[in-house]
Amino acid sequence: IIAWYFKFDPWHSSAPFSSRPYKKTVVNLANDLSPDSVVEIGSGLGELLFRIKARKRYGYDIDLGVIRAARFLYSKDISFYHGDATQVHQDNIDLLLMINWIHNLSPQKLEEILLSLAPRVKYMLLDAIDDDGPDSYRYKHDFNFLKGVAERLSITRAPDEPRSFHLFRVIV
Repeated sequence: IIAWYFKFDPWHSSAPFSSRPYKKTVVNLANDLSPDSVVEIGSGLGELLFRIKARKRYGYDIDLGVIRAARFLYSKDISFYHGDATQVHQDNIDLLLMINWIHNLSPQKLEEILLSLAPRVKYMLLDAIDDDGPDSYRYKHDFNFLKGVAERLSITRAPDEPRSFHLFRVIV
């Protein structure tokens, strides 16, 4: 109903937090960092941001309908913006999240996005499709382009899914 009312792709509401264990993993990894500010690019309805304990939370998505719905659901707690990575305007971002969509970006485009944001970011939490993931995922990133820019702190396998979460600390 919410997808129909706000006119967004129903995909955003097809897998709620309770049905996808990987989302709890992401929230736990984020909360372990105790960030003051979090920016999520590709935030969808804001389910992850809502559960992350940070004083300042910002979500960006290119689907205007899903942003309107997210504002309806969480507007007093989270600031949502219609846009992509090029519209991120926050400085001093403790944690940048890009989860469950970057497998659609070419390695060159992902590198461009992350390197442009890195000077403003302390930590990055990114997901990658593992080698045993289905070939239906377009790109399986290794993040080698971040060498010299960020150090990988951990890789956490998602429960019951062929993806892992890569936590980086930016060093530039």
